[in-house]
Amino acid sequence: MNEKVGVFLSRMQPLHIGHLGIIELMLQENDRIVIIIGSKNKKGTLRNPLDVKLRREILEETIKEHFKENVNRITISELPDWSMETEISSNLEWGRYLYYNIVSLAEKKHFSMYFSDEREIIEAWFDEELSKRINLRIFERKNMFEAVSSTKIREAFIKDDIEYIKKSCPNAVIKRYNKIKEIIDSVYDNPIEDYKIEG
Repeated sequence: MNEKVGVFLSRMQPLHIGHLGIIELMLQENDRIVIIIGSKNKKGTLRNPLDVKLRREILEETIKEHFKENVNRITISELPDWSMETEISSNLEWGRYLYYNIVSLAEKKHFSMYFSDEREIIEAWFDEELSKRINLRIFERKNMFEAVSSTKIREAFIKDDIEYIKKSCPNAVIKRYNKIKEIIDSVYDNPIEDYKIEG
């Protein structure tokens, strides 16, 4: 059987309706999907305020609510950053690290990878050999769900813009509004530098 596997890598800081749109599309186009929560080892930074335990809890709860009939087709995993945020000279090393972690999770050498950012970013990760094994499905954030992004949502938490958050986030985020706001406010008052990695 030529099983189709889709992979989605995202930090989900926090999860929003753009992520859910991609997951929905992946389920339509694949037999199985793997969702990887990125930057597992990051928390307390401006880009990564929420720890991976909370992000995973939100994702799992949302999948049970929105995709309950497909739960058995979805695998969730986590992946730590392997280098400093500021190091951009080692894209191909990161690409190999990412690829072989995906192969281990998906148990497939060929898969579709879904990405919601600039094409140039993800294309720089994979050399010619790996590019032949990966079907890239790239979506520009500016064209999705009124350009919703985790950055805008974090800013909405700072501004206490609950209406934007209700419009842009699943219930699992909204019901944790006070907890997430407290974390984000605290991080914005005293952020850890992005290049510091825990553990």
